[in-house]
Amino acid sequence: MKTMTAIAPLVLSGLLGCQPGSAGAAAEVAASAGEAPAAEARVVDRLPLQPGYYVSTDTPCAKASNASLHVMREDGSGYGGYTTPPYFCRFVRIEQTGPSSYRVTETCESAYGDDEEAPVSVSSYEISSRTSYRAKNGDGWESSSRRCPRRELPALWRESDIGDFVD
Repeated sequence: MKTMTAIAPLVLSGLLGCQPGSAGAAAEVAASAGEAPAAEARVVDRLPLQPGYYVSTDTPCAKASNASLHVMREDGSGYGGYTTPPYFCRFVRIEQTGPSSYRVTETCESAYGDDEEAPVSVSSYEISSRTSYRAKNGDGWESSSRRCPRRELPALWRESDIGDFVD
């Protein structure tokens, strides 16, 4: 657990420092992924989710672990998690495809900064509220998460100093 205590603030500082790509870069990455925008889809700046800690819906907030918890960035540009190795995912392009449905082109990479180019993937997000969503990527992997207030998380996450990033 001491390793996680040392890594969590480092990962969080990386999350706060990541910058989203330009709109031109987003279109280029989406095109290289072979995704043609649907006629009814419209590009939006961000998913309608509150920033903060999100935990898998099958895990109580008080039992969150590095495997079940991730942080949605305050600026809406992506999220990061604490698995081994920690990771950062940047939203490159977000298209609203329905009232609560979104197609998201994203790149995810290890927080350790290996030299490989981050792979591009496309996921569909169904936003059920400003604090919960379900995502499914092109490989069929699905996840469902909801926001957990910081005060309800285990001590490691409550005590990490990340300023005003989350409540």
